[in-house]
Amino acid sequence: MTEISMAQIARHGFGGLFDPRGRDARKQYWLFLLLVFGPLVVVQLIVQLVLTIPPLDLTAATHPRDPSASMHLMQIQLRAMVTAAYANIGLYLLGALLLLTATARRLHDRGRAGWWALALPGAIFATGLGQARRMAAMAEQMPQILAEMETKTRPDFADALSFPARMQASAGIDWPSIVGGLILLWLIVELVRAGTDAPNRYGPPPGR
Repeated sequence: MTEISMAQIARHGFGGLFDPRGRDARKQYWLFLLLVFGPLVVVQLIVQLVLTIPPLDLTAATHPRDPSASMHLMQIQLRAMVTAAYANIGLYLLGALLLLTATARRLHDRGRAGWWALALPGAIFATGLGQARRMAAMAEQMPQILAEMETKTRPDFADALSFPARMQASAGIDWPSIVGGLILLWLIVELVRAGTDAPNRYGPPPGR
């Protein structure tokens, strides 16, 4: 196996952003994926943290014994999570586009047609959009579910435990995420498998 440094991986990956020809070895591909998605994950965490932390004045004004104020605060946070979910779609799509040609070359190493790499941004978009829509549906249904719980004269511990499940059920079946997740699973399996040892129609095997 040929030893390569992270600098070589970065040069090869970023230098081939617009060149899907040839073949990439597993080590090259997965380390380049870490170089691309590592900073994006950090940005995602920062964006989510900034968006979902409620304003200090609103937090200070929320009395723990005031159900309506607590519900209002929860709604604000849930809407912020919806916004963060849509922002995450953009970030992960950016990463998928940066990996598009590298994914094509990795598929070439498996003997697959490179155009299957288009499944990566498509599946990420479908999965992210499905989750964002699901979160938005949960935000819309939350006031009704909380209102039903408040009508009960005696608190029900079982209701409190079932609240997350009821929120999920109110959003319905997330078909885009299911389909996108299955496509991503297939693609990951292909990308982690070893390439062909002999030359194929896309060129000689890369150094492994």
